[in-house]
Amino acid sequence: MKDYDGLVKSIGESFFEFQSKLQFFEREYLRKYGITDVTPTEVKVLYIIGLSNTKSMTEIAEELKITRGTLSITIDSLVKKGYVIRTRHKQDRRVVIVYLTKKSLDIVRHYGKFYYALLTSLMNELSDDKKYVVEEILEKLNKIIETDFYEGIEYENTELNNGESENDNSMEIEDLLNFQE
Repeated sequence: MKDYDGLVKSIGESFFEFQSKLQFFEREYLRKYGITDVTPTEVKVLYIIGLSNTKSMTEIAEELKITRGTLSITIDSLVKKGYVIRTRHKQDRRVVIVYLTKKSLDIVRHYGKFYYALLTSLMNELSDDKKYVVEEILEKLNKIIETDFYEGIEYENTELNNGESENDNSMEIEDLLNFQE
């Protein structure tokens, strides 16, 4: 059995590997259906809008935890590609509302099917008890990530000094990964 630090490291490696593979296979899945002109971020924005078909820019930015400026760049791209329509709210002209176009509906459907298939496959691999454990873990991760859990973490600046080149740096990658020390 792994010690605590070994377990944390192993979970971290698995989590990073999952994130990388998820992004890769999202793209592969969409490519399979000829959807090649949208970025993963754009797909997520379309999906968020698609959940209700109408969202304000502020609502989308809050759900994705990005700034309205960053979202604005993404929405500009989606408007140019014909995937969304941007308009002002009729009663409050300060509010910008974003709608999906028919062109974007296939992307939203495929993205939803991808995640449904992924999660269904996971559920099929687990006992009934473990299914609820996965749900509990994800709920806890969401709560933790929304706190300032990272406050107080000390970061040691590892910039090279004294004119050393990158090739002269003797610090090994493994040393950098031993973050628990």
